[in-house]
Amino acid sequence: MTSLHDTSGDPPDGPTDDPVLVGIDLGSSGARVAAYDRAGDLVASGEAPLEGETTTDWEHALAAAAPDIPDGDHVVAVTSTSGTVVATDDAGEPVAPPLRYDERADPDTAAAFAAADAADRASDLGVPVGATAPLPTLASAREDRPAYGEARWYLPAATWLTWRLLAPAGEAWAPTTDWTNALKFGADVAGAPSWLDDLFAAADVSTDRLPDIAAPGDHVGTAAGPLASRMGLEGASLHLGVTDGNAAALGMGCLEPGDWGVTCGSTSVVKGVTETRAGDGPFYYHRHPLDGWLAGAAFDSGATFRWLARLFDRSPAAALDAAAAADPGTEYGFLPQGDRSPFDDGRMANTLAGLWTDADPGVARGRLFRGVALGVALAEGWFLDAGGAGAVRLLGGGAPDGVEPDHSGTDDPGVGDYDWWNGLRAAAWDRPVTRMAPRTTAGAVLPAALDAGVYGTVDDARDALCRVVGTVEPSCDPETYAAARQRFGERWRAARGLYRG
Repeated sequence: MTSLHDTSGDPPDGPTDDPVLVGIDLGSSGARVAAYDRAGDLVASGEAPLEGETTTDWEHALAAAAPDIPDGDHVVAVTSTSGTVVATDDAGEPVAPPLRYDERADPDTAAAFAAADAADRASDLGVPVGATAPLPTLASAREDRPAYGEARWYLPAATWLTWRLLAPAGEAWAPTTDWTNALKFGADVAGAPSWLDDLFAAADVSTDRLPDIAAPGDHVGTAAGPLASRMGLEGASLHLGVTDGNAAALGMGCLEPGDWGVTCGSTSVVKGVTETRAGDGPFYYHRHPLDGWLAGAAFDSGATFRWLARLFDRSPAAALDAAAAADPGTEYGFLPQGDRSPFDDGRMANTLAGLWTDADPGVARGRLFRGVALGVALAEGWFLDAGGAGAVRLLGGGAPDGVEPDHSGTDDPGVGDYDWWNGLRAAAWDRPVTRMAPRTTAGAVLPAALDAGVYGTVDDARDALCRVVGTVEPSCDPETYAAARQRFGERWRAARGLYRG
């Protein structure tokens, strides 16, 4: 039986002689593959769209995305959109289409699962238990799609892809997943990682159908599978990867306690490394792939801006132009809706305040749109303050996804006409802001590079793989927003009471 954690294939002692670090990223709409040399320079990259939602579509996209990777000692790790479930037979062949991360359990199953005592404990450990979480979605699928009930293995997408790179077709196997993917499925990762038996019992799913759990970056064997052949990676040293959110955080340099960063797009994601996990704060936590914990918070930002632009029959670009023209300090108030934070309350909604009908409509629209941008920045800053962040790393060109070109396959940060929003962020946060290159693929392979001995220290890995591309200067005097910063948290908390009332 082939194992994804077969120690007989342990990498040699000491640094890899001629390393080529290959990060593989399967997203919700496409695939990216990037290769880096020891110095962290991008030496090959490729991307391809997903034409469908089956595992066959995944493999086609990855094969199409695979560039001509230079010769050398290939060190490979995979990341993918977390929360997707692949059900397979004993040899790892899918028995049904994947359960996507955004599928929902039927209402009755979701409600019964969330009401179980085990769900409360799991939620305290950071395991999602809502209707789109992997376990209630799987429990619901097993009721009306028999193939899911007959599966031998239930696997995260990145784990399944690692097997397709590793194992020859048709061989029975014993898979291992990393603890960042395991947490979302339903694992306690605080100590020696283990599946939450009572949580799986509540969903009537046996933990015998789940992979073992190990550390991100752990060596799992030598690539000999059909996907490796299609991608030109036969003979590569394979290592466990991380979830996509963790890969993005590692790629922008969140490696040690005190490192914080913000990724801004359709959603604003705040990530920071802490030594411990707080029990009752605003963050959800992943166990860090290297050491400590990765605190996170997320909320709709660019998506909300686009929605509001449509509400006023404006394109996002026109709304951003109007916001840029409004004077700093005149913005209307805006409190973004959270996602799992800060209150974990689905009844919260976007709240607007300070609109007056005596303003010129064009000026009012600009103030409103700029108010949305400021509200997003203040919300991000609220989390940074709550985490005790100092200097901040920033990933994103300033505008919502879809307004500016996607530069995620390169080291171009995508700075454009809307970089004023990042300048607004720097003023609202009143702290140094460093712009980072988008390197999710580098983050995916970073733990593997340390495990393979490519780098001797975490600092060496950061210096090579996490690229600083500039600084963000405040667009105005940060004192302009001193009062807004003080009021924001008070109003955000008060809004919860208003909605509940």
